[in-house]
Amino acid sequence: MATMRSVIAASFFALGVGVLAGCGGSTTATGHSSLPTPLRITARFTAKSLGLRNPRSLAIGPDGNLYVTDASQRVSVISPGGHVLRRWGRLGSGRGEFRFVAGNEDPNDIDGKVAVGGPDAAVYVSDGGNGRVQVFTPQGHFVSQFGSFGEGEAQFLDPRGLAVDHEGNVYVVDDTRATLSKFAPGGKLVWRVGGATSSDRDLGGHLQLMGSIDRHDRLVIANDARGRIVYVDAGGHAVDSFGAPTRRLASSWACGATVDAQGNTFVFECFPRHLMRVFDRTHRLIARWSTATFGPPQFGPHGEIFALYEGRGADVVRGILKLAVTRPSS
Repeated sequence: MATMRSVIAASFFALGVGVLAGCGGSTTATGHSSLPTPLRITARFTAKSLGLRNPRSLAIGPDGNLYVTDASQRVSVISPGGHVLRRWGRLGSGRGEFRFVAGNEDPNDIDGKVAVGGPDAAVYVSDGGNGRVQVFTPQGHFVSQFGSFGEGEAQFLDPRGLAVDHEGNVYVVDDTRATLSKFAPGGKLVWRVGGATSSDRDLGGHLQLMGSIDRHDRLVIANDARGRIVYVDAGGHAVDSFGAPTRRLASSWACGATVDAQGNTFVFECFPRHLMRVFDRTHRLIARWSTATFGPPQFGPHGEIFALYEGRGADVVRGILKLAVTRPSS
């Protein structure tokens, strides 16, 4: 029989019951063998069946469709049922062309990230090899671009992680500079935070942004250099955080984080083993998946949940998982 704690936590996911947000704090990872598994796999779409070569970034649009970048230097649009609807892109530096492999000879080490959002549900792609972000319609028509190589005000050395808010503001992590920047819908720089000289310890480190914005319009960012999850408001301020001051505790090596509609934060730890932990809005650990071979899930507008998955011990993504919230046993 499941423990009372397991039933409560599982019911939390099934019913969407939450707790008002509180202050951040450290959370240890010991003594949680009774915690429930947060998600279950309902379908598996292999990269081969979808015509993808090592997909590395996934976003869900307001229509529920998946937008995926891969080493083929393309964006693929895939239905929730696993059908390829359209693709665009090729290797190059022109409009609608990408260079996802930048500064590395490994063809699997692609850096192109994708996000969907704003009033027009535009598709944003970080084109790291060309030092820019490109913007497209959901049908794949080029709209605009911003950024170029350099260390100037609106330039990038290696743009990667992306997020877009409901107004069309774009947030970009420059991986080399370890900075987070906000751009207005027209591509004008609004602010930049982080970097080696940051006075805020939570923003001084290696930042991982996976497109997630919570119900309070805060970015959810994993700082894997600090082992912390950080919430950043629209003004660029770190307004909340939790995790470990050292890598010996709960969110050590947090390689990514996303948040669901109820405010639960899914944290993926990629080293030394694949592990997913789920924290509620008070940052209490409520679920874990110790055998997870996929990163933080992405949550769609109509209850869709998808994630990229990889083979254990490999650095190649094998395909896409369709997931569902685990229900309590009867």
